[in-house]
Amino acid sequence: MIRIYPSVFRGNITAPASKDVAQRLLFASSLPPTPTTVENVPSCRDVDTAIECLERFGCRINRSGSDVYIEPFPKTSPAAVLNLDFGQSDAAACMSLALAASYGYRVNCRASEILTKRHMLPLTSRMALRGVTLSSFSLPLEMQGRLEGGSYSFKGDEGSQFISAFMMALPLLRADSSIRINGELYDEELVRSTISVLSSFGIKTEEVPGGWDVKGGQIYESPGSIVCENDWALASSWICAAALSAPSGGDITVGGLREDSAQRYRNISPLIALISQDFKEIEIDLKDAPDLATIVCAAAYFKRAKIRINGVPELRERETNRLRTMSAVLGELGCRTEYTDSSISVDAADRPDHTASTVVDCRQDPWIFLSFALCGGVMDGPIILSDERYISKIYEDFLRDYAALGGSFEPVSK
Repeated sequence: MIRIYPSVFRGNITAPASKDVAQRLLFASSLPPTPTTVENVPSCRDVDTAIECLERFGCRINRSGSDVYIEPFPKTSPAAVLNLDFGQSDAAACMSLALAASYGYRVNCRASEILTKRHMLPLTSRMALRGVTLSSFSLPLEMQGRLEGGSYSFKGDEGSQFISAFMMALPLLRADSSIRINGELYDEELVRSTISVLSSFGIKTEEVPGGWDVKGGQIYESPGSIVCENDWALASSWICAAALSAPSGGDITVGGLREDSAQRYRNISPLIALISQDFKEIEIDLKDAPDLATIVCAAAYFKRAKIRINGVPELRERETNRLRTMSAVLGELGCRTEYTDSSISVDAADRPDHTASTVVDCRQDPWIFLSFALCGGVMDGPIILSDERYISKIYEDFLRDYAALGGSFEPVSK
């Protein structure tokens, strides 16, 4: 546990590299016949898990600083059984399972407690209909059989991570396939980021009304070397921190971001305009910046404000069901909360005072920990946060950067 103190955030920072893009680049690099070097790969637990899984597939991987050199795994003589541990990484789980199924590998899979509580049904149920046998539709599980081409249909709010995994695997199959989306696709930019990575490796997808067509029998081609872009979501979290401490002189400049990125979070000006004020009651749609919802909720707690956030159904499928988890965390702190499948409401107007010994149980969710920490500019006193070690899942150097930009904290003995 650590005690966070009121802080004013100032300075310059280069945005951390994107773990989501990095994982896609790493898995794509395992598929061509020749090696690939991926540059600017972030250090975080999810990326480490992806590398460990690829080594289990048979890749030879060498990491030198932020550069990762990948020799692809042999496609003709796989291990008799792949034993994979996905830890807490849903992306590593989805992409590993989809690629293993495309080659017909037998797999035994484990995962940490958090990931075992997350449903994998949008992935596993489709594989079960297309030639794959699974011992369970959720983790842990055993799997065998070869994935078949065909038509794959998803609801728009089922999870872009699952769709992305199929997009990587379907080009490897003999038959052609299609992906169709029923309803509005949430987190579409994650899918488009996957398509961008695939294009860099010579894989073509054709956008059609309602989805995409994917030709089978395609061959991944190594670009030789490729640079992982930096992360707009984590960059935006620092911009929010600066906005919250702006009345006291907070100001952060974030560099290293691609303006032509397929990632979201490029237009958070309306949100910044709201949270930089002394708001008491707001309602906002965060469809284009869902991970920032927890920062707004934490800010409402410290400001004793009322907020309603709409348009964030994908938060059900993060490290935890983040809508339910944030509601529970704030409820324990004395707020009145409600959540639905796509929204959360917080009323902190009458919550009790917190003290230096008040503990926020972050439920092992790194974004909840990050969100409370970045509210240093609106705190009226210190507060204790649990689970600081889990921030390494998404952002290894968060506390180092936090201190460099003005954040104040100290360890707390349990």
